[in-house]
Amino acid sequence: MHITTSSGHDYFYLKQTNEIVDFVFDDDLFAWEFEPLSYFTALPNVDTFIISITEQCNLRCSYCCYSGKYKNNRSHNTSSMSKQDLDEVFSFIQETVENKEIKLAFYGGEPLLHQDLLRYAIDKAHTLWKYRISISVSSNATLLTPVLIDWLFANKVRIDISIDGHKKVHNRQRRYCNGKGTFEKVYESLSYIREQHSAHLQDDVLILMTLAELDDLIEISINWHEDSLLKDIIPTKISSISPNFRLGVERSDYEVLVNKYLSLLEVYESHRELNVLKVFLEQCIAYWVNRPIIDVGNAVPMATCLPLNNKLYIDTHFNIGVCEKIADKYRIGNVKSGINWDVANSQVQEYYQKRVQRCRFCPAIRMCNMCFSAIEYSDDEWDILCHNEKTYTKVCFRLFCEMAERGLLQ
Repeated sequence: MHITTSSGHDYFYLKQTNEIVDFVFDDDLFAWEFEPLSYFTALPNVDTFIISITEQCNLRCSYCCYSGKYKNNRSHNTSSMSKQDLDEVFSFIQETVENKEIKLAFYGGEPLLHQDLLRYAIDKAHTLWKYRISISVSSNATLLTPVLIDWLFANKVRIDISIDGHKKVHNRQRRYCNGKGTFEKVYESLSYIREQHSAHLQDDVLILMTLAELDDLIEISINWHEDSLLKDIIPTKISSISPNFRLGVERSDYEVLVNKYLSLLEVYESHRELNVLKVFLEQCIAYWVNRPIIDVGNAVPMATCLPLNNKLYIDTHFNIGVCEKIADKYRIGNVKSGINWDVANSQVQEYYQKRVQRCRFCPAIRMCNMCFSAIEYSDDEWDILCHNEKTYTKVCFRLFCEMAERGLLQ
């Protein structure tokens, strides 16, 4: 992979060693060799359980994967767990994890729609696992109250809050069922946390932002910085929208995309105080900054998630998924009957075969964001996703080199 920076310098990425060099080097003929799969009957690293206590939600976000617009995924409905259901889920967790530290993440839907159930689950988790447990709750923050916030922090619960920027953009994307925006309520919750729990705001609140349009980033960054509350809150993660082939996914063009990213870089170079933009750019180049320089040598394992994943997702019907990103159609077991190892191995084999065929000569394999969730896509859809992933990788390679040349790396 080769890029030329704005200053005219050429850089070449060597996929075999993970090095970046400034002399011509063609390793296009280097082919990855992948270790064969072995049948597995255990998930030795699992210590995290994402529990969807309800599929109900009081919002209708424009990009929601549970909107009914995504194939192989559900739409919002009234399905929820009961206390007895949670007892069975916790029994499964106890059988699955013996002496490890356990992480529980309560998910939905919107879990705060069932606060009594959530309180029951948190109390029981602390009783069962005491100091071996850490707990988080993913929330749209519209149902947080001072009393509930106080209780969650008192019970050592991390709150993962979604906010998509300033009022204009957030309200365009994250709305109540009646179409009204939710920014004011989220802002009110964050204000209370800062005023009454400032230490928790730094250590026990994750700020999750979804960037639906790259063109919104500068406006979001400036407005975030100019807000007296938000300017001191650094987003934990900025995510893009999952590809939705029902609505169409276009092939990315390198020149168009890299020019957009370079425009963002120009703004950041002059305005280093813009925290949202800073987090976004740091995410883009994170792999390049921290990449290990190592010759792969012989055959390497294919990143198939299973069986080395550290988390499992449990839905309201007790069905088990690899994680919350995997479409509902692809479950690998049930809390009551356990993991179906034949199904799990079959899914891994299908994913493995697609990647072996496609990845052998790929320059982007080390930093590729394609994951096991891609099992649902057709060959034609994989063609588009692979193209876009290679394009994005090349853009981030260019961005890293540009930032290095301009002295913008931390």
